[in-house]
Amino acid sequence: MTTYAPHPLYFSRGEGARVRDLDGRWYHDMVANYGALAHGHNHPALTRAVHDQIEHGTALGGPSTLQYEHADMLRARVPELQRLRYCNSGTEATMWALRTARAYTGRDVVVKIDGGYHGTHDWGHVSAFMSGGTTHRQQLPGLPSANLAPGVPDTVLRSVVTVPFNDTEVVADVMSRLDGQVAAVIVEPVLGVGGGIPAHPGYLQELRRLTARHGVLLIFDECATFRLGPWQVKHAVSPDLSTFSKIVGGGLPIGVFGGRADIMSLFSPSHPQPVYHASAFGGNSLSLAAGIAALRAFGTPEIAHLDRLGTRLRRGLDTAARHAGVLGRSVGEGGMSYFHFGARPPQNAADTAAARQGRGRLRALVHLHLLNEGFLTARHGLMCQHIVTTPSVVDAFVEAFASTLRLLRPYLAENHPELLTGAPTVPAASATTPTVEDT
Repeated sequence: MTTYAPHPLYFSRGEGARVRDLDGRWYHDMVANYGALAHGHNHPALTRAVHDQIEHGTALGGPSTLQYEHADMLRARVPELQRLRYCNSGTEATMWALRTARAYTGRDVVVKIDGGYHGTHDWGHVSAFMSGGTTHRQQLPGLPSANLAPGVPDTVLRSVVTVPFNDTEVVADVMSRLDGQVAAVIVEPVLGVGGGIPAHPGYLQELRRLTARHGVLLIFDECATFRLGPWQVKHAVSPDLSTFSKIVGGGLPIGVFGGRADIMSLFSPSHPQPVYHASAFGGNSLSLAAGIAALRAFGTPEIAHLDRLGTRLRRGLDTAARHAGVLGRSVGEGGMSYFHFGARPPQNAADTAAARQGRGRLRALVHLHLLNEGFLTARHGLMCQHIVTTPSVVDAFVEAFASTLRLLRPYLAENHPELLTGAPTVPAASATTPTVEDT
């Protein structure tokens, strides 16, 4: 995701909501390390916490008060997180959540969403909307084919079934056909790399009802969506297990998984058959110190600010496309947004794949021109803001995006006429666009 033609940028510094490359050029950061940062770069409270902690040790090899303090803060934000454990990344967190579900239920099969991204373990890299891989028939007839990332054995399809996002009828059918075999359903409340698509109203509630009926654990992967609320609290849906990473570590590596106390009691040494979980750097003191500082500086006002910025951004992008006479729609929630070319916003990963089909060069040109305008974005389309991002930066980005679309109209007319709706309704030379600042 971080490599692109003609060559990727290499960065030397981050400050606030900006990053600087090795040539000394500054860019407004509109990706926030793929959503992993919320406070911006070099946030004084976070850096001070790390500096103070490093003098007292980084990984002490046993429990510390930092673990309890961080855990109490997380539980205050997510009441369903009755017990939790620490690891080093979102990949580990989702892997352990799935293993926990299998150990608790005594079942093997996991249902995941087509296009859902849960890290890089084998169970997560089935139809994870990543490039490459091979297509395989799933174990149940009638389901879409599954894509396996290179290096993932096809035997994983004996224990992982993928279903389309925002479609509970398919889930109900899979539950019936595999009754008594499914351990868990794992889902991102907002489909991340699959297109930034929020769950439809009622979708997660229906998943909750279906899983409870069949004795299946519901896992929310909130590694990305914690920056939105988190989702389960904001929308009042209670999973059995949850996973977190990214911003709860304040910019340092961290993973958290947990949920119902009776499920997490599997890890107690006093359990008749305890689940063994070890991690030399899990819950390390530096990540926890940064995470505590991050949680202290990320409350209701900060989340509301990101919500306003995201709404402002998406409305601006839609207006820019309409004025440029280009078919496209933005999707997302809060401080997570995507822009998709086409008449209709996608509802699942298959829609996203169809909207991107044959348009890789177009998306690459948009990404490259925004870099030239002084804005760092993700090539696949993700846009995230920091709590230090200002509305004026969002407005400048929207204008840069509008400028990009106007510049690309000749290319669109020649290569993608289906995306043009007519002549632009704003002058080609409009408001001042931001420039890359040199220091």
